[in-house]
Amino acid sequence: MTFFKVRYLLISFILFFVAILVFVISGLANGLSMNNASSIINMPADTFYLQKSAEGRIDRSHLTTMDLEKLSAKDDAQPIGIQMGAISKVNSEDKLDITFMAVQPGSFLEPNVMAGKGLKGGGENSVLLDRSLKSGAIKVGTIVKDARSGIKLKVAGFMDDQTFSHTPVAVISLDTWDSLAGSREKSEYNGIVMNKDDSGLKKDVSSLVKNGEWVAKDQVIKGIPGYTAEQNSLYMMLSFLIVIAVFVLAAFFYIMTIQKAAQFGILKAIGAKSSLLVKLTIFQVILLTIVNIAAAVVFTKVFMTVIPDDIPFIFDTAQIAKFSGILFLVSIFGSLLSVFNIVKADPIQAMGRLE
Repeated sequence: MTFFKVRYLLISFILFFVAILVFVISGLANGLSMNNASSIINMPADTFYLQKSAEGRIDRSHLTTMDLEKLSAKDDAQPIGIQMGAISKVNSEDKLDITFMAVQPGSFLEPNVMAGKGLKGGGENSVLLDRSLKSGAIKVGTIVKDARSGIKLKVAGFMDDQTFSHTPVAVISLDTWDSLAGSREKSEYNGIVMNKDDSGLKKDVSSLVKNGEWVAKDQVIKGIPGYTAEQNSLYMMLSFLIVIAVFVLAAFFYIMTIQKAAQFGILKAIGAKSSLLVKLTIFQVILLTIVNIAAAVVFTKVFMTVIPDDIPFIFDTAQIAKFSGILFLVSIFGSLLSVFNIVKADPIQAMGRLE
């Protein structure tokens, strides 16, 4: 390694940049995942009761007010309403895309606020907004209006990491939800949420509200528009990068061992065993891989601190460790092709004594 510095430096750069690409794309995948579904991911929910015809998609599920009136005494089973919309400041035409999320004030579905008060403390027609909407123009106490109905809403507080389908969430009470619909009779909800796995309560809800099915939280997240396609595309890119790393490392060490065949032959002639030469080659691979993966992790951590806030990026330590392990294993696997050249190196050929 000290003699062929340039060659090993080149393969180090390749491994370093492949690892960076894997870690950065992984961080973007996590960031986009949270930006698309953080309101559901962070929700203290176990299962969702959705309309059967919705096929697990909460935005396609519709339950009537008459269905939900039967749940009034069941605190562990709460209705939820989700609808895309837009808001604007009073006397302003600049609209902000949001997703309205209707919950019972004070229930387990109401997110914690990072600034301001909850729905109960905010008064009638209060709204909680995701922190991404917090600015000089919109703050606690600001009056905004629904772009469709024109109903005025008072900003009671701001929440952390509450988005749905890449739009900030605006949490309102069930009464405000009915007002936005025009009346309680016209109002429809998207589902019923349970915060624990209670088979008895599930049977009660299923018997009270017909034509529905229980859907796991993970399935609801995957059913958010664009979520699965987005994640699959990014992880396919990661898979190709890992495959590319295998071929690049395999080709490099295969060529290197061919070029050093004479050296291996001479070492064998003076008593070195093939097993020792194989171990030394694998050790070189391990050393290169560990150093470059560690450098790539540090680079990714620094990269996270300098990218703009509007680019969703999450440094997940567990996932970075998983991909580091995968890269380490494929590096070892890619170098095994060179073992054949080491084993077949002939001492007689190396000394030019072949007749």
